[in-house]
Amino acid sequence: MAANSFLKHKASIALAWLLLLAGAASAQELLEKKISLNVTNRPLDETLQKIGDLGGFSFSYSPDMIDVKGRVTIQANNLSVREILTAIFKNKVSFRERRRYIILQKVEAPKDEKPENFNLNGYIIDNKTGRKLANASIYESATLASAVSNQYGYYKIRLPVSLSAVRLEVRKEDYIGKTISIASREDKYLQIKLNPDTLKPLSGKAARAVSMMDSLHHKVAIPQFEIVSESNFEPDTVTERVAASRPEFNLARESEKLKTTYRKVQSSFVSAFASAKQAIHTRNIQDTLYRPFQASILPFLGTNHELSGNIINDYSINLIAGYSLGVNKLEVGSLLNVVRGNVNGFQLAGVSNIVGKDVSGFQYANFLNITLGSIHGFQGTNFINYIGRNLRGFQVAGVGNVVVGSLEGYQLSAGYNYAHTVRSGHQIGFVNYADSSATTPFGIFSYVRTNGYRRYEFSTDEFNYFNTAFKTGVSLFYNIFSLGTNGFANDKPLLTLGYGFGTAQNLGKGWGINADLTANLVLFKDEPLEDVGTGLFKASIAVEKKLGRKFALFAGPSVNLLTSKHSGIMDTEKSRGLSPIWLGGRPDDSRKTYGWVGVQAGIRFCN
Repeated sequence: MAANSFLKHKASIALAWLLLLAGAASAQELLEKKISLNVTNRPLDETLQKIGDLGGFSFSYSPDMIDVKGRVTIQANNLSVREILTAIFKNKVSFRERRRYIILQKVEAPKDEKPENFNLNGYIIDNKTGRKLANASIYESATLASAVSNQYGYYKIRLPVSLSAVRLEVRKEDYIGKTISIASREDKYLQIKLNPDTLKPLSGKAARAVSMMDSLHHKVAIPQFEIVSESNFEPDTVTERVAASRPEFNLARESEKLKTTYRKVQSSFVSAFASAKQAIHTRNIQDTLYRPFQASILPFLGTNHELSGNIINDYSINLIAGYSLGVNKLEVGSLLNVVRGNVNGFQLAGVSNIVGKDVSGFQYANFLNITLGSIHGFQGTNFINYIGRNLRGFQVAGVGNVVVGSLEGYQLSAGYNYAHTVRSGHQIGFVNYADSSATTPFGIFSYVRTNGYRRYEFSTDEFNYFNTAFKTGVSLFYNIFSLGTNGFANDKPLLTLGYGFGTAQNLGKGWGINADLTANLVLFKDEPLEDVGTGLFKASIAVEKKLGRKFALFAGPSVNLLTSKHSGIMDTEKSRGLSPIWLGGRPDDSRKTYGWVGVQAGIRFCN
């Protein structure tokens, strides 16, 4: 019973909220209700009563302020209440909605002072169909005052009287823009008709692509991953690309997760700060506006107002976050800078910079840089850098660097570096990855997919019966990860773990030679891990002969140095297997350091 009572109580509350919301929605639509009316020379109060009866609401006004006995003649066929009242009162009476009432007030003309501002209002209409157009942009470029038509196509914009010339710009996607000169400096009801742009027919798919390019959730357009073609690259052109669908440049398998992650981060950052009106303006307005300076607290609270996403600034200062079309010289933000287009000069942010196209100059943020185009210059952060196309310059990060296109310069990171094609310069980091590289990466682990050096090898030597190693990087410099064991043989080490570096040279006709240097940790049977104190340093040279594309044999000498905190760990009298050449004479039980020349031989699987 108690549960049923609780559910009924919740249902009652939900119903009450729905009724309140429905009432609010209907109240908001009073002025937009369409009615038909035919009145000839009838009193104003009688006409208002008839309008209220047809619209299902009441008027509230003072008979002392409005001449209710004045005569009215009007013919209206399926017009909104707003349009009818505008035709009746001709801007001498203002009207606003409140619950189920429309409140009428007489507009008092100032007696002594001229008004500082005037209002333009009306509807944006499709000239071909008569349909009222929602989400159209109306703006004045000198003051940057702007408005967006509501769901009924109605707009209202406030402009200063002091303007010497008023040119109202009206823009709507898929419609031909219009410029209107305003002669008078007084409140005016102005209907604006736009013609569809028939020269740009959009298919449904293309239209959806346009709408998503700069929507509320993705205000910076995210381009497809397109990679530079090495065959047609020009040194002075950083924007060349070929379709990512070409097999040799397809990153779908390698970077889809990475791309999705950066999309989510970029979308979340931008959506948190930019307004819905700005999203509409960026879709509608193709014009580029310029300002020498702008300052903002948030993208919609600044000197560029709601048009900030359509303006290129020379200097931009953002207290919390900024949003613009471009930067020509300098942008500084304490938290976030978002630029839809290009940045030239310096861009500094306390947390993050997000740029939709290219950067030429210096970009730094403490946490995250996302540039969806190319960078020619420097990009630095304490956390992660991301470039959607090409880098020519330097990229420095505390955690990671990503270049989806080509690299001509340097990536330096304490964590990872990723670049599709390294043309010049170097990747220097803990982990480096490249699809192809014309240079040498330096790190603890480097992987070059198409033209790198990789060997999986199995071998034996005088120290271990069985060794395996993985070598990765490029032939000039590669990383080595090794493991050796003797099983549970007596008087032999149990396990050897090693890491090192090497270089290889192709001698032609399937022959090659490589030189390796490794450091190994040596573990003995029944030795506690906390008491491990033996290390093996090995320098080796091996000659390789390929037997086919993927298989090779190798053999060669090595110089070894074994050092331990314990003495007598090697019993040279009982040792079995390959016999080494001891350096400094055969060691005795008192020795802690052993040196010898040995030999290794084995098989390799090649990339």
